[in-house]
Amino acid sequence: MGYFLLYEAMFDSVMWARDKYLVKGGKMLPDKALMYVAALEDGQYKHQKKTFWNDVYGFDMSVLTPTVMKEPIVDTVNKDCIMSEPCKILELDLVKCKKQDLDFTSSYELKMLYNDRVHGLISWFDTIFSDLTRPVTLSTSPYKKYTHWKQVVFYADQDIDVREGDTIYGSIAARKSKGNFREMDVKISYHYNNGTKQQHFTDLYKIK
Repeated sequence: MGYFLLYEAMFDSVMWARDKYLVKGGKMLPDKALMYVAALEDGQYKHQKKTFWNDVYGFDMSVLTPTVMKEPIVDTVNKDCIMSEPCKILELDLVKCKKQDLDFTSSYELKMLYNDRVHGLISWFDTIFSDLTRPVTLSTSPYKKYTHWKQVVFYADQDIDVREGDTIYGSIAARKSKGNFREMDVKISYHYNNGTKQQHFTDLYKIK
């Protein structure tokens, strides 16, 4: 499993081994995988990331800022920064899924828990060992203990001011990059309408 569950296309090798070696009635562990997103407040770090390039050892390299913001951050996120209820965007049956299932498109809808500003989306995944006498779940959620996979943050091009009960919705499309199959291209649309204010935009990201 890679960052964002699917990064580096490691599941391709797992599925090859599964199809070649798993006997009828054999166990595959884990056997299920789920991916989630939630809204994130992270203004301080986003500001640092954007302004860092304004003065790099005395050189103005701000021309790089738009490109840098398109690369998601893999890091541990404080659960107190999460602004919404989570939304499941992917569910894989690892015993039966095929390569084409790993490129996916999903809608999401996030209900806000607080009045604040949303700076992007955070994603994490759970893998479930359900075919056991005592099932076990490995979670990379910010609400659980630290793991190697941490979480993945997609900073939005535009910040969104929200109030408790408001909803941000849209779609997420992820696929292997055509230039390098170990990288991932991700497209996220953001839609917000609270009756008096509307925002609609789409961001493109590359996990590499």
